[in-house]
Amino acid sequence: MRRLFFFGLMIVVTAGCVSSGKYKIKADEAVRYQAETQDLNSKVSRLEETVAEQESNNKNLSEALKATKNKKDAMISDLAQEKQTLQDKINALNKEKEDSISSLKKTYDNLMQNMQSEIKSGEIQITQLKDKLTVNMVDRILFNSGEAEVNRQGQDTLEKVGAILKSIKDKQFRIEGHTDNKPISRELQAKYETNWELSAARATHVARYLIEKTGLDPKLVAITGYADTRPVADNATPEGRAKNRRIEIVLVPLDAVTVAPIVAPALEPGK
Repeated sequence: MRRLFFFGLMIVVTAGCVSSGKYKIKADEAVRYQAETQDLNSKVSRLEETVAEQESNNKNLSEALKATKNKKDAMISDLAQEKQTLQDKINALNKEKEDSISSLKKTYDNLMQNMQSEIKSGEIQITQLKDKLTVNMVDRILFNSGEAEVNRQGQDTLEKVGAILKSIKDKQFRIEGHTDNKPISRELQAKYETNWELSAARATHVARYLIEKTGLDPKLVAITGYADTRPVADNATPEGRAKNRRIEIVLVPLDAVTVAPIVAPALEPGK
């Protein structure tokens, strides 16, 4: 009887020991699971924060890209407008230049028609190159030998030329004096020390006559004396020297050279 009781007690004690061991295992597992769960929750939280931060960055980047695109579109629009404005200006300038050349061609035609006898005799040459027109007059139809005052024939010639040129308001009139390379004679050196003075004086007298007698606008007139520095023919021959002694009236666009107005003194009677 006692043996049976002892055996039963051992079973109960053994069963109790087994249950206690399993509990401890389960408890340890629970603690481990709880720690793992907390770690996972922490990782999830960090991941959520990372996702939120990334979404915020993406939003900021999207807004920045949108702002950049809007700025680019605005710049493209401004550039397109500037390009169109520039093209309009270019078209206007081209039209203005075409009109100027066309107007100059009419002046050329009028001069050719009204100066036929002088042209045929070789006393005047008229040339047009795009927006530049040149009236080349040899000195013998304007001046007496060694003189700078315009003679009677020269006055008639300049009146015919001036009647055509005075209506032009969009050109500069460069009046250029030219000589051959022969030095001034001793008799004339008291008046004109060199060909520079003679060429400038002749250009000045032509300008004065055109302004005072034909109505050429003095604000559009410029005077230059070149002496013998720009020959158009060989100075070794009398014919060449005759061509080099000349007055050129050159019509050029106003913006080619800044024009300084000249004040021409009154012509002496008979000059």
